[in-house]
Amino acid sequence: MKAFAFALLFPLQIDTVANAFSTTAKVPLKGISASEFRHPLDRQLTTAIKNAPFHKLAEGAIRSSFSLVEQGVRLDLLSSAVKVSQDQLPELYEAMQSAAQVLDMSNVPELYVQSSSQANAYTLALENKSGSTPPIVVITSTLLDRCSKDEIQAILGHELGHLKCSHSLYLTLGGLVSSPFRSLPIVGTQTEQLLQNWRLAAEYSCDRAALLVAQNVDVVTGAMLKLFAGTNKVSNTRAFMEQAREYERLLKDANPLVRMSVGMQSRTHPLPVKRVVELEKWADSKEYKQLLGIESA
Repeated sequence: MKAFAFALLFPLQIDTVANAFSTTAKVPLKGISASEFRHPLDRQLTTAIKNAPFHKLAEGAIRSSFSLVEQGVRLDLLSSAVKVSQDQLPELYEAMQSAAQVLDMSNVPELYVQSSSQANAYTLALENKSGSTPPIVVITSTLLDRCSKDEIQAILGHELGHLKCSHSLYLTLGGLVSSPFRSLPIVGTQTEQLLQNWRLAAEYSCDRAALLVAQNVDVVTGAMLKLFAGTNKVSNTRAFMEQAREYERLLKDANPLVRMSVGMQSRTHPLPVKRVVELEKWADSKEYKQLLGIESA
């Protein structure tokens, strides 16, 4: 079952969340729901699944299956990775607590650092609002070494976004619902494309969650830049944003066949520059500014 790439709420009544990785205080978004930052397509298809008559029954079955997978993965991680805690990598632990508090998540995931030459982060399992079993987030050693502390917290925010949006649940349900149609001519292709677009929209939603945690678009873009470039030597986020805008301009003027070819590329994540473009648009939106209480100029 696919794990998705890029919560203990402190019982303190405070107006800002102190970020252990930065002197900058973060605005806690008390009561925020996933629907407030979901990408429109992600919101639309999730709502459709929630309104389906089979939703509750299917959700119970999927949660049972995830529980078994989670048990095995947790044992594997405990035996082969490093569990982050107040005593082990305490700054990283506090970054996760702070990120979860910003997104108002009451069941903080267990965080593990896994040795790997690949720069990656992913979540497993589903958010359990009862808090009986915490979900799991894994970040690799290469990604941890490559990014700044603020960028790492933004990446954790992205993973928390997957949990808050219950992407594992709803994308799995979407796949099950669509399976009878995939073998049909024309309809099957359209169905598969819709699912692919949903997966990409889910990533956009979680980039928004990362921005809500970082509350600085340059931090999130910096994390993306280092992830996509494969090195920490690149740091000019503004130049990367301009590169993204250049891509948009050239794509708009490209031959229709070229645009179709680009659009048909099979990816589990959006093109890097597309993510930057989408994030920049949302960072400038009234929707984002209202969530943070920023007055529009």
